[in-house]
Amino acid sequence: MRISLILISFFLTVQIITGQDLNRRISLNIHNQSFEKTLRLIEDKSGIRFSYNPKNIPIEKKVSIQAKQMPVYQVLDRLLKPLEIRYFVVESQIVLKPGEKEISEFPSVTQEIRKSFTINGYVKEKSSGEALIGANIHTKDNKTGTVTNTYGFFSLTLPEKDYSLVVSYVGYKDINRQIRLNKDYTLEIEMEESARDIKEIEIVGSRLESELKEQQSGIMALNSRSIQQMPAFAGNPDLIRSLQTLPGIRSYGDGSSLFYVRGGNNDQNLILVDEAPIYNPSHLFGFFSALSPDAINDVMIYKDNFPPKYGGRLSSVIDVTAKEGNDQHFGFSGNLSPYMSYASAEGPIWKNRSSFFISGRLSTLNWLNYFARSYGSFNLWFFDINAKMNLIANKNNRIFLTFYTGKDVFDRITESSYRTFGVSWNNLAGTLRWNHIFNHRLFSNTTLIYSKYHYYLFLSQEQKDYWNSMIADVSLKSDLTWYLNPRNTIRGGVKVNYRDIDPGNVHNSSNDVTDIPEVSQYHSIEYDIYLGNQQQLRKKLLLNYGVRVPYWQDLGPATLYFFDANHKVIDTVSKSALLNYSSFIAVEPRVSISFEFSPNSNIKAGYSRMTQFLQTVSNSTGPFTSLEIWIPSGPNIKPQKTDQYSLDFSHFFSKPGLVFSADAFYKNFMNHMDYKDHADLLYNPLLEGELRFGKAWSYGLEIMLRKPEGKLSGWISYTWSRSWVHTPEVNEGKNYPSNFDTPDNVCIHLAYDTRNRWMIAANWMYMTGMPVTTPIGFFYNNGYTIPVYGSRNNDRLPDYHRLDISVTYRFNKPESRFKHSLVVTLYNAYGRNNPFSVSFNKVMKDDGSFIVPSDMNGKDERVPTLISVAGIVPSINYQFKF
Repeated sequence: MRISLILISFFLTVQIITGQDLNRRISLNIHNQSFEKTLRLIEDKSGIRFSYNPKNIPIEKKVSIQAKQMPVYQVLDRLLKPLEIRYFVVESQIVLKPGEKEISEFPSVTQEIRKSFTINGYVKEKSSGEALIGANIHTKDNKTGTVTNTYGFFSLTLPEKDYSLVVSYVGYKDINRQIRLNKDYTLEIEMEESARDIKEIEIVGSRLESELKEQQSGIMALNSRSIQQMPAFAGNPDLIRSLQTLPGIRSYGDGSSLFYVRGGNNDQNLILVDEAPIYNPSHLFGFFSALSPDAINDVMIYKDNFPPKYGGRLSSVIDVTAKEGNDQHFGFSGNLSPYMSYASAEGPIWKNRSSFFISGRLSTLNWLNYFARSYGSFNLWFFDINAKMNLIANKNNRIFLTFYTGKDVFDRITESSYRTFGVSWNNLAGTLRWNHIFNHRLFSNTTLIYSKYHYYLFLSQEQKDYWNSMIADVSLKSDLTWYLNPRNTIRGGVKVNYRDIDPGNVHNSSNDVTDIPEVSQYHSIEYDIYLGNQQQLRKKLLLNYGVRVPYWQDLGPATLYFFDANHKVIDTVSKSALLNYSSFIAVEPRVSISFEFSPNSNIKAGYSRMTQFLQTVSNSTGPFTSLEIWIPSGPNIKPQKTDQYSLDFSHFFSKPGLVFSADAFYKNFMNHMDYKDHADLLYNPLLEGELRFGKAWSYGLEIMLRKPEGKLSGWISYTWSRSWVHTPEVNEGKNYPSNFDTPDNVCIHLAYDTRNRWMIAANWMYMTGMPVTTPIGFFYNNGYTIPVYGSRNNDRLPDYHRLDISVTYRFNKPESRFKHSLVVTLYNAYGRNNPFSVSFNKVMKDDGSFIVPSDMNGKDERVPTLISVAGIVPSINYQFKF
């Protein structure tokens, strides 16, 4: 850890040493001394170091110079100009070169230190005032540039000169500004949407050429328009299903919001909404996403090369930026469908200074009771609310307030019992953020975060008896971005997080049951510090590096159980409140490098270390979000870690407008968590004794060809990957494929837009069947058929494939203020039955087909052995906006 911190500190420090030393004042009185001796004297007085080739520099030439408390750069100007010697910054040294010709790719030291000024400001959409994230700002010669951050802010430092500044963003008209840079400037840049000759779907919100230079391996982006354009379940646009079409991100299957990234488990994905974590991003067990696309401004997806500010998960970060609301005009939009409807409103609170956005969704599913009368009656509904408010206090301070809540309820009354039962879960999250600009180059963001998630299993709703698990946390973090110069952008910050976890306890309203075990709750606090730099080493060489250091503490009150080698309890200890009983510290270095070997091609490589202190335990192998229990690292559970290596190649074919990319990766998982056979995870105070630990690894190749612009747009992607597990106490110590090992994944997404009335879109997905453990034989005992199992995950379900089609008809002309359309969608258009479960406790019917004898719901109903979620799901949606 000490070595890592020293190296990172050194790399970040050397970027500023030269600037400080060249402004240092020194005094000299040199008469007829050799040039070499004069340089050594300047080194002694200033602390800087010179580098040069003695064959090209007249080191024996006699020179004279006098200076009294003069800045070093002026001394060098006076000394070197008569000798026709130029000097440049290379790392922490001053490099001397002969001749008049500019040979450096960057401005000289004199230009950079003495005559540089900064252009900063915000880029936003003209009609709404919404921040444009990832907009490209560069000089017309394209030699120097930057992109806007999450808040639309940018800063660019350049030598004094006249510039033609270009601002670009796909789907918007380019802006050209002529600037005489003889002072610092602050700009408010408003961009107008282009006519519909530029396609409204894009994967990345920046010019394709700039994307190849700026984007790191394993990082992609989506925005609200691209999400809403894709066919989705029941015709409702869905963030999670949009992610599942990207290479390296695989779906569990029909009706599921679970997704797996590069061999990682579902709980290794961190989903943030304006920096607040969302622990269960699903409605209706996963059929719908809990995040409304109408409330989304931008989504960044990180599969590797994680910036140092992100931590806590091993496989991916989904960073969602919510809409701020229109600060110019009031607007209203909505969607009506048989499954779910929503409405949104936005507008200025104080024009050009403050705005709001609020969106609400409500399920409309009760009509399904008509088709399920033989199963009893259902009470099935969900809702969510997204809201955001922002205020520009003054030119240097902005305030953002974000709120999210969502709830699901599913109850059922059976015909065989008087009692009711059901499940329910809810999310609550909010953030308060303060942006502050210290000066033209220093930007900060401070955030207060709250998030809470409950899961309820109702045992008897009439008596209000239920099982409940919960996780809640509150965090405070502060980030700084220092735009040091065009070559270096330094980002750092600190974070502190307090968390409470209830892994699941029964609440009995009548208190007539006394033998229900009580599971101890968890309390923890985490401190994080992180620092990184994006450094342009050469015109074609970009380096990103940094480190994150998390420190985790488990706190009382808690009851601890200690186990022997056979996982039997050998001791029980009680800890008092706030007493630290377990601590972990980790060092997470991250580095990536990008080389542009032609104007349209580049290659990127990266390494990142991630640590995860939280994990879910669940013995469910179904596609739906279910009884997942969050537990932290502690005396019996070591933090999970991963090392990931990646290599990426990208090429832009300018004439057809195609982007090709190929990403290779290898991941090594340490302290990988698994379960013993027939693990008991519910109502179990000794839950930690049911866990087994080992290692895992995954590797693969992701290929994607996409066309972001034009009437016909979309992409074709193919992923080949493998994911393996080795747990010494599981599967006789033999390697076995992970539960989400699917070697082949294909996705084809195409959209055709007439740019007037019609748009047709289609998705086709294919993936190898999921691994399952099937019996290798049966034996009979007292009339019962008992399966005999062999190796874990020794079999696979049938391969998965599905076609979704949507047709949109716009009733309005493109220039109309009131926009409304009709969307007809076929989910699983050719009715493929994709099984997610298989049962071997079966009997044979007279016709030779197999069934299982009961669905365990109180009636002797016959259910197919292979269980699928749904066949064809048609829907019709009416959407409007004004």
